[in-house]
Amino acid sequence: MMRWLALTPLLWLLSACDAASVLEARNTIARNECQTNADCGNGVCDGSQCRSKNGSYPSVLLEVTPPADNTAIAGAQFLLPTELVAGGETALALAQISQVTGRVLATHRSCKPRFGDAGNEVAITSDTSMPALLSLIPVTEKLGLYSPRAVVQSEVNSDATFFGYSVNVPPGSYDIYVQPKYQPDQTCPIPPQLLLEQEVKAGAWQLDIDLPEPSTFEFHVSWSPGADTLDGWMVDMLVPASGQVISNRVPLVPVGKTSDGKTDYRATLTYSSVTVRSKQQPDQDQLLRLSPPSDLPVTEAKPTVLMARSALGLFKAGSGTLTAFSSLPTPVHVVGQVTSVGKVTEGGAAPRPVAATVTLAATEIDGIDKGVLVSFVRTVTVSDDGQPFDVYLLPGKYRVSTVPQLSLDPSNASDTTFAADVRSWTVPNSPAVQQGKLIELNPALALYGQVLDASNGPVTTAQVQATASPLSISRPDFLRESLEGSAFVPRATAGGVNSSGNFALKTDPGTFDITVRPNADTGFAWLVMPNVVIPAPNGLGLNTIRMPLPVPYSGTVAIAESSDVVPGALIRAYLYLKDGVYTTKDDANANSLLQVAETRAGSDGKFELLIPAELN
Repeated sequence: MMRWLALTPLLWLLSACDAASVLEARNTIARNECQTNADCGNGVCDGSQCRSKNGSYPSVLLEVTPPADNTAIAGAQFLLPTELVAGGETALALAQISQVTGRVLATHRSCKPRFGDAGNEVAITSDTSMPALLSLIPVTEKLGLYSPRAVVQSEVNSDATFFGYSVNVPPGSYDIYVQPKYQPDQTCPIPPQLLLEQEVKAGAWQLDIDLPEPSTFEFHVSWSPGADTLDGWMVDMLVPASGQVISNRVPLVPVGKTSDGKTDYRATLTYSSVTVRSKQQPDQDQLLRLSPPSDLPVTEAKPTVLMARSALGLFKAGSGTLTAFSSLPTPVHVVGQVTSVGKVTEGGAAPRPVAATVTLAATEIDGIDKGVLVSFVRTVTVSDDGQPFDVYLLPGKYRVSTVPQLSLDPSNASDTTFAADVRSWTVPNSPAVQQGKLIELNPALALYGQVLDASNGPVTTAQVQATASPLSISRPDFLRESLEGSAFVPRATAGGVNSSGNFALKTDPGTFDITVRPNADTGFAWLVMPNVVIPAPNGLGLNTIRMPLPVPYSGTVAIAESSDVVPGALIRAYLYLKDGVYTTKDDANANSLLQVAETRAGSDGKFELLIPAELN
């Protein structure tokens, strides 16, 4: 069981040269070695290494990446949900790469679309295919695992008879986003299309995407007389979670007066419904976005308005009116500084300017109905020369995130580095100029501890990493981030375990997944500590933590069709988590992934993967 220790400044003096020196001397690298079961605590001595008697996490996601050679699968990321068998052999069969070819078609349009910039229009082919940009996005992105997306442009073929595309991707489930090439006018608009959870099979795969007949939506805004006009504002429709646009983008134009004397603005959108495995999602789930002109001077602070289509006053399915947004508040000029925390009295260092990036995201704007979703974010950069920053804001409440420009460099033991800061501000509607806003940054926090093995030996040269826990950041969500600002991602340094087993990192306050990663050939499994909260202002001291016993799993990486082995393949193992607790690969409610192991296949394609018997 871990215990908290009082923060000891001396641990900041853990010398970087300690870690460097042991890395240079191979005979000082800690290894998982034993002679009898007594050396292994609750484990057993098997083949001169301490091993666990039982495996706790057999259900994993394996990420397999073949080396960058001249084969068709070189560098591709294969994601294999797997049930590991302790003591048995696990065959990892990599399916043939998917060779996806096809066209983007508009057979359902009676009009002829035009594409290209003015004076550089794209020629129309003899069929209904069109130039478009396709993005194939692996669905595993939703669990926080980075998976490279494939982006390909459909181009005209050699004899100019059609536009086609070709792309190679690993087989799997993809979200496919189709963006037709720029259209010079709206005489025959072709909006983007989003196809969710499309299965791409192995081998040659013909995928023609025939865009459906688009729908139209007539959007109205009822605007108060005497208020700033909405001339030059633009409207489009998008998906709430991802922010992907699914309509054309059209101006909002005045078309007359309403019965109560307000100006009636209108925009008619052409949009495509989102489909999941070819089944159409309800159009009421989408967002409408009302954006101010992009060329406004900084003094004219205006928000972006986001509306759930289902929340509009709908007189019929194809139209709606926004009545709760009818005027804008007057901006105020805010002037502030970023400094270090300090004292000008005896015994304290004087505060000094700190170079930083400050992001101010409105959580509430005065004078705008609380039922109206408003996005207003401003980012300013301040240098360390003492000059204040200034920004024009709408009166209201703000989430203010400040990230120092100086990195948390572990070599800066003699210099102060600063932790990022998140706080709330209230900006009143008067006076017109508001000076004296101050953001004081604390020094970076300390995370430190000691790592020992089952026989109380220091795990020398192991690398220690702290990464922001995906659960603390939450999944990317366009609507939430538009309203609250982008999720703050706390930072941390990496470091090594010295000859005494000690380590020390610098971090921001936040929740981290901490891993201790011994050298690959030492026989240790990783030590993984998920969801560790590092609080301000004192940081966190960990008592002695012990390496978990490894559970070995072995197998071979091969190509499914030929059984040819894949030498040198990189294999990473992830646990499925639901709200931070281990679950199986078949649990549809899993909401994050946690890496717990990594290895490489040998020249014969064989591998041994050491999974920790438990999470610390």
